[in-house]
Amino acid sequence: MKSITICHLPRATCRRGQGLLETVVAMSVLLTGIVTLMTLVIVSSIGRRSSEFQTVAANLAREGIEVAVMKRNDNWIKNNPFDAGLSSGTDYTFVEFFDPIANSWAFNFTPNDFTSNVTKIYKYTSVSNKGLMVQAASQPVNTVYSGYDRIIAADLICYDGASETYAASGATCSGSPGKIGMRITSVVQWQEHNGMHSISEVETIYDWR
Repeated sequence: MKSITICHLPRATCRRGQGLLETVVAMSVLLTGIVTLMTLVIVSSIGRRSSEFQTVAANLAREGIEVAVMKRNDNWIKNNPFDAGLSSGTDYTFVEFFDPIANSWAFNFTPNDFTSNVTKIYKYTSVSNKGLMVQAASQPVNTVYSGYDRIIAADLICYDGASETYAASGATCSGSPGKIGMRITSVVQWQEHNGMHSISEVETIYDWR
């Protein structure tokens, strides 16, 4: 690219000037760099935020599994059937309510999908329980909706003396010894800028001590 030399006559002194085209090109390169940098920052921020959502969701899903396992273990200690309290008789789809005051869990078999309000998870804003996430039949005081929902589904594990099969919620096992365990699926759903997302954890529990 040639530059323009401007001379002032009759004196023989000249100065070099930059062309308009060079100025436009330089500004274009600068703007391209700025836009690229801003795009990278935005994409990085979205990615980091998305990763945070997924981490929280994975922890909530895992918690759902661990509460069910804890209930099975508690049943063993009390000499109850291993799945006592994990069904309403034939319904094995439930949510888990935590009472921070009593420090105890309860199981609710009302919902069958995420259309029910009892699947919502709330976050405490009070100083004593700040950040604690719980499910409840209605929104507790000093909480806000966290944006997450959770539901637990279980399939019975049946054994007829030859092979294992699964019986969906509402079904029963046939054969002998019949019901020997449960396959627990904990599903967490949340809303992000680009739509609904979900994550699930699956674990099988058996009536084996």
